[in-house]
Amino acid sequence: MINKKVNYDFIEFLALAPYRLLGDKTKKFSAIFIGLQSQLMRADIKVAHEAYVAMILLFTSLGGVSIFAATILASLISGATFIAAILAAFIMGSIGTSIIFITLFSYPSLQVGNRKRILEEELPYVASHMAVLSKANMPPERIFRSITQVEDVGMKSIAAEESRNIIRDVNFLGFDIISAMERRIRYSPSPKFVDFLDGFISVSRSGGSLTSYFMATAKALMDSARIAARQLLETLGGIAEAYISMMVVFPLLVIVMLSIMGMIGGNLGGFGILFIMQLVTYLAIPAFALILLLLLDSIIPPR
Repeated sequence: MINKKVNYDFIEFLALAPYRLLGDKTKKFSAIFIGLQSQLMRADIKVAHEAYVAMILLFTSLGGVSIFAATILASLISGATFIAAILAAFIMGSIGTSIIFITLFSYPSLQVGNRKRILEEELPYVASHMAVLSKANMPPERIFRSITQVEDVGMKSIAAEESRNIIRDVNFLGFDIISAMERRIRYSPSPKFVDFLDGFISVSRSGGSLTSYFMATAKALMDSARIAARQLLETLGGIAEAYISMMVVFPLLVIVMLSIMGMIGGNLGGFGILFIMQLVTYLAIPAFALILLLLLDSIIPPR
């Protein structure tokens, strides 16, 4: 799966207009979305909590009203009664409003999960890179500054973003490198990266060898990555078997069985044979394919 570089500027742009429109009116709703602030920080979405809440409220309201009005109009044009049009509009408006709200509310959490997967994939190589720089007696701040310049072509580097945040705290907020790492630990999306930074801080404070720490950490992470890759291959083998069973064998058996039943005559559970074959062809098989695609998307590494 190719994970293209994501730009949060669009989300930041969308959040400006609702906040300017609603302003301080969103503060009384901010307490309801108190857990959202932490997710925004961990997702590295540079939007204030109140501004994101304003965006959720405004776009959810506008979306619900638009769907409600469009459903009434479409129902009346199609010849439905006014009561039926109102009922359909209420149902569709409620569903549309719920979908918009859930999508906007869960977006930071989805970005946190995506950042976690990419960061943990990059971490073994980041540790190896830092070991090489530490061997050359480069100080920690210069090491993180070097990580900020590591970007894959067309790919998003979360390690580079995390390093930029640390360097930003040092250069613009006046933190020392240790305090900047401690601050970043609170908002990191990955527990493995938190452990890595925590070990970095402990070794730095105790006067130990950073090179030895980076090399040992890189070796442990590489071993863990090899084990994860082996488990992924086994999982993909199981999914391949499920694909053959559900997308090849099952449709053939069902179609052959239903064809024979259709030749004999009768129905199945009160439904016609042709109707059941259409359900299998146009509903069941695409549904199985969609489930397998979602399953693959959830387990395959982002790059």
